[in-house]
Amino acid sequence: MPHLTLGALYREMRAGLGDAGRVRVTVEFQQLTVAATTPEGASDRGSLVLETLVEYEDRVLDRAEVALYGSGPAKRFMVGRHATGYAYSVDGGDSWGRFTANPRIFVLEEFEAELGQVEVEDATFEVRGSEGSESAPGGSESATRETHTNPSEGVVDALDVTLDREAFLRLLAVFAADIDASDDPGGPSLSAFSVSMEAAEDISLQYWWSLSDSVPTAPAVPLKVRCSVSIRVGAVNPPELSPVRLDESLPDVGHLDEVWGLLRRGALGRDASGDEGPAAGGP
Repeated sequence: MPHLTLGALYREMRAGLGDAGRVRVTVEFQQLTVAATTPEGASDRGSLVLETLVEYEDRVLDRAEVALYGSGPAKRFMVGRHATGYAYSVDGGDSWGRFTANPRIFVLEEFEAELGQVEVEDATFEVRGSEGSESAPGGSESATRETHTNPSEGVVDALDVTLDREAFLRLLAVFAADIDASDDPGGPSLSAFSVSMEAAEDISLQYWWSLSDSVPTAPAVPLKVRCSVSIRVGAVNPPELSPVRLDESLPDVGHLDEVWGLLRRGALGRDASGDEGPAAGGP
């Protein structure tokens, strides 16, 4: 008997968007680290937010913007199509340098394919019933809830997904290739997790998890790491954008790590401080 997968649920909710035209994907990753440093429970808190906005034209990457917020100054860069290749900008699009390879920021087709490998134990659907929506006052839509894998007639609005531990770890691997190290016996342990999906003007996949560990320099001090990911996919109209014109004074780059390096050093050679960019293989 075939297993229900997160990919099948995603495709059902995404069917109305179609595959052609312009599609926007918004990815937001948040991480909060809490380490208890005193018997009274005072904590040192470190937070990190990574936001990625990617736009595709008929599944071809057109433009992307990535922003990193942490303890230091915010860092952001842009990538855009230029002629037959791509260009990058670290100053908001005023100046563009040549990107000599195909930038791998977030590959929608690969993400959707990998979701098909994540098995689901159960799903609770929130369905808009056609009769209820027609009779609800003020144009509002009433909802009925059904459990298991087959909603009755109506449009699926949202669902809570039940995964086992192994399936959730695979979902983390979909988001970042090296995330499964979080379940290493010698590393932080996965304490809790949750997955949900919603369908409105776009399709939203949301999941969060928490990890437990101890401070490396003080094993008796507990460390908690809470993370969340939101991935939204929606169809949009083509934006009005200025054409990309290369600035030959900017260095050519062939990898996203090189762009993060420019940001850490300062876009035009000025000193910069703060959090480093994420390693390659992230969103």
